[in-house]
Amino acid sequence: MQSLLRLLPLPLCILVGSAAAEPPAPRAVLGATTPVFALPALNEEAALEAGGRTQLGVNDFCGVRAAKPKSAIVLYFFDRSRGGDQLGTLARLQRRSGGKGLQVLAISTDTGDLGGLSTWVEGQRLNYPVLRDNHGVVSRRYGLSQLPLTVVVDGDCGVFALGLPMGADLEPALDAELAALLVR
Repeated sequence: MQSLLRLLPLPLCILVGSAAAEPPAPRAVLGATTPVFALPALNEEAALEAGGRTQLGVNDFCGVRAAKPKSAIVLYFFDRSRGGDQLGTLARLQRRSGGKGLQVLAISTDTGDLGGLSTWVEGQRLNYPVLRDNHGVVSRRYGLSQLPLTVVVDGDCGVFALGLPMGADLEPALDAELAALLVR
């Protein structure tokens, strides 16, 4: 899949609708309100700069009670081996569009050595928070079963787009989707 889509693509229908012993609710559904969460940041300095706290969630940036309202929030679910190489792309996007109302939140699903993960994230020197979902609670709420997954959320906390773009496809796919949401 090369781009984020507002229409749920078939592979993602299968991904989101995959059977599980007990399906978690709610799941990210296009046009619906995004599942809310709060997770601790691995790079606390970036979290403090972005949201004023070291534990952040999507609802810090969207909805009527947002502390730091944004026009668009990119949630990027990844682990070091699946999507971790795209964190620099997201940093460019945040740098280029942060002043236009964008907030990137990367969500690590790594479950191993948290000290090593923190060191790795800090070494990236990212300009946006990387949150840790090492118990998989948020990943299950979003119906995640494949990485990386990108979810674009609008300023009202609605799921605007979701998909599985990777590599060179990630940046142009996000640019295309965000054009409708960001201040020009």
